[in-house]
Amino acid sequence: MDAQRNRQALDRWFRAFNAKQFDELAALLADTAHDDVIQEWPQSGERIRGKDNIMAVLENYPGLPQATVSGLRGSEDKWVLTPSWTPLRIVGTGDHYTVEGRVAYPNGEVWNVIDLFDFRDGKVIKITEYFAAPFPAAEWRAKWVERFDPTTHGRSKA
Repeated sequence: MDAQRNRQALDRWFRAFNAKQFDELAALLADTAHDDVIQEWPQSGERIRGKDNIMAVLENYPGLPQATVSGLRGSEDKWVLTPSWTPLRIVGTGDHYTVEGRVAYPNGEVWNVIDLFDFRDGKVIKITEYFAAPFPAAEWRAKWVERFDPTTHGRSKA
C-alpha cells in the first residue's frame, strides 16, 4: 500500500535527518531525469530544484540540528517526537503528508515548523517548509486566551 510505504518513508526521513545520514535522505528523494524534486522555503522565497541541490544544501547547512528519534507517542500513525528536530504530529494519507514540529538549533533557538511532503511512487518529490520563531504572548489578549506550554504543544504530559 502506497500510504503505508509513504508513512514509513517519513519515519526514515526524520531518523536519517537527525543522524545526518545524507545517503539515506538522498535515497528517499525522487530520482528523475527532469530534476522535478523540489524543496521550497516560502518565507525566504527560495526554491531548491533537483536532488543534487537539495542534498548540497543539507550537507552544507551550518548548524544543522543535532538529534535522534527518541520514540513514538500516541498512535504510531500520528505522533513522532525527537529531542531536537521534533515532529509533533504527522497527518496524511496517500501521497500528501503534513508534519507539525519543532526544530532546535545548536545556538539554543527553538522554532516551530510545518513540513508538507508530496510523494510519487514511494519517493519524496516535493517538500515545502514553513518556519516560525516563537514570540511572547501579547498581554492585551490575556483575559481571552488560555496559555499552554508550546514544548508539549498543549498536550498533557500524562
